[in-house]
Amino acid sequence: MRYIYFLVLLMLISFSSCEVINPDEDIPTFIKVDSMSFSVTTPTPNQGTVVQEIIDSWVYVDGDLIGTFEMPFVIPALHSGEHTVMIRPGIKVNGIASTRSVNPFMTNYVTTANLVAGDTISFQPTSGYYEYVEFPWIENFQKSGISIDSITSSSTAMTKTSDEAFEGTYSGQIHLDAGHQTYYGQSASEFTLPKSGKSVIMEIHVKNNSPLTIGLFSYLAGGTVGSIDHLIINEGDDWKKIYVNLSEIVSQQINALTYRIYFKASLGTATEADIYIDNIKLMHSGN
Repeated sequence: MRYIYFLVLLMLISFSSCEVINPDEDIPTFIKVDSMSFSVTTPTPNQGTVVQEIIDSWVYVDGDLIGTFEMPFVIPALHSGEHTVMIRPGIKVNGIASTRSVNPFMTNYVTTANLVAGDTISFQPTSGYYEYVEFPWIENFQKSGISIDSITSSSTAMTKTSDEAFEGTYSGQIHLDAGHQTYYGQSASEFTLPKSGKSVIMEIHVKNNSPLTIGLFSYLAGGTVGSIDHLIINEGDDWKKIYVNLSEIVSQQINALTYRIYFKASLGTATEADIYIDNIKLMHSGN
């Protein structure tokens, strides 16, 4: 019996020794990304604000997706030597944390890097808009007028204010109180937008202590007008960047000729409320 125990002990020592002498050969390279910077071309064409909310990196090595990671991060990659690294900018769609995607209008960062096993390689990715992106509507509230009109049923109007300017001198303000309990406004212009599932996104900065509804008017032949409430932005104390995905509801209105964006708000049970809007950018990739 002692002999059997001795053999078992000897085998365990042998396996342990082999593991020490021949460690796992797959030593990763570590990829480090803190943030992604963004730039725009101005004034021609006008692409509006540079301020973005790029929260994720979609990381590829030689075309293979390593994963999607919220910045900042350090991740392992089982690659060494010269490789093509691509980092795609990721956003929260409609401001929902659980709905994340690459932004189809933002350029990818692509570089060739020497990945060294065991080393940490830092990347400083950059992005901007693709040249083909069209901007049919940009409103940053810095001009004399506002390209948002009140609808007849609205009891108040959107005005410009310097009290809560997100960027520049002015932002748009909707003030609600006992004498002005509802707001209903629309883009001053109608837009021709692409269907067939093509991407249509509206960027907007919002600070609101009352819910704000964003929707779409669709104009059909013969004067018929349809409306769809698309997104409700919940109240909060801070400015937030929202990427409103309009692609699906635009494509659903297959017979629509043109569209307008609309905004709705109501006072509810509060005594008064303020909604601030800035940096509206409607964009698509062409019809």
